[in-house]
Amino acid sequence: MKTLEVKVGNVTIGGDNPIVVQTMCNTHTSDVEASVSQCRRLAAAGAQLIRLTVPSVAQVESLRQIKETLRAEGIDTPLVADVHFSSDIAIAAAEVVEKVRINPGNFHKDHEKAREQFARLVEVCKRNGTAIRIGLNHGSLGDRITNLYGNTPLAMKEAVMEWLNMCIENDFYNVVVSLKASNTFVMVEAYRLLAKEMEASGVVFPLHLGVTEAGNGDGGRIKSAVGISALLSEGIGNTIRVSLTEDPENEIPVA
Repeated sequence: MKTLEVKVGNVTIGGDNPIVVQTMCNTHTSDVEASVSQCRRLAAAGAQLIRLTVPSVAQVESLRQIKETLRAEGIDTPLVADVHFSSDIAIAAAEVVEKVRINPGNFHKDHEKAREQFARLVEVCKRNGTAIRIGLNHGSLGDRITNLYGNTPLAMKEAVMEWLNMCIENDFYNVVVSLKASNTFVMVEAYRLLAKEMEASGVVFPLHLGVTEAGNGDGGRIKSAVGISALLSEGIGNTIRVSLTEDPENEIPVA
């Protein structure tokens, strides 16, 4: 499936580019030293994107320090801010890192306010060359969507399409999208529905694939392989993250 190209720092996702392998730190972002140390190891292990959680505005400054330290050492792996429950944090983080992940289900509790805040986020991203991941989780769809469509793959697709249409309305296309679930059947069906809908619309954004909380050991690896490879074999997917409850360095060779 041919998609748009999305620039995340020195990495391009989508189009004819190879699949990008990414991972996520399990350190506290406020612990700058530990986070920098882990980022060093992840970059050396081959991670092409590294995500860090940003649960508070204070940690946006920690994120800035982490990035500055890594760049001073010559490590140019793009960083992604993982933001939940605060549109203001997402807007602040977009000034610092190469990509911001938001979750439509908890970006802002009021949908109209969410639209306003998203337009603000897009303006910051345009100004800074920051990419966005619309990262929806099956477990946090939100009452408005589940009341309309139930807790289903269809609901996931409909929720994401609302936000992708908001991107188009705001003339912003530096966007990657994901519809993750811990249930591989739900995850695969949601991605298939979204891929079909985007192709019909004529605007196909790159897709980030992953099985949420796949676990550890052989079970986590097999579960991730089942969900991710099923979609890759159909030409769906442009960047992947294997989510193991282990040291994140272990995720990269699996991916």
